[in-house]
Amino acid sequence: MAATQNISFDQLLNESRRFGRNAYIASVSSSAVPFVSPVTFSWFGEDLLTFLASNEQKVKNCRLNPEVNIHFPVSEANNWDSFALWGRAQVISDTPGREHLWNKMGYDCNLFEPGGPSADSHVFMQIRLHKGLILRRYGIDGREVWRREP
Repeated sequence: MAATQNISFDQLLNESRRFGRNAYIASVSSSAVPFVSPVTFSWFGEDLLTFLASNEQKVKNCRLNPEVNIHFPVSEANNWDSFALWGRAQVISDTPGREHLWNKMGYDCNLFEPGGPSADSHVFMQIRLHKGLILRRYGIDGREVWRREP
């Protein structure tokens, strides 16, 4: 088995570009049931940002338990590499918070929420990452890990 190499956040960010902006987020319900669903995200500094309907299960879950895992699809296009992130989600549901983040997704949020940032039917989820992992060809060709400094 190949050794684990520590990488910088910039290296992690650079690698993330190969995987695109669509991923799966895993959260846990109040009854400890795992829940995985697709999200589209944008980088926001060293955090991930996603725009979601307020009533989605992942939003409900993260209000109770903010720890999440994000995994990007593995395919031949990315050489069978795995890319996973761990972080702590914060649901931003107030109008000033939505106004601040409204133009940060890289697409027009009005397409999904014509009521604009004052509408309560959508929220932003900001995920403060604390770990990233790249497994080269499922780990056969090595592991690269990033961890946030304490």
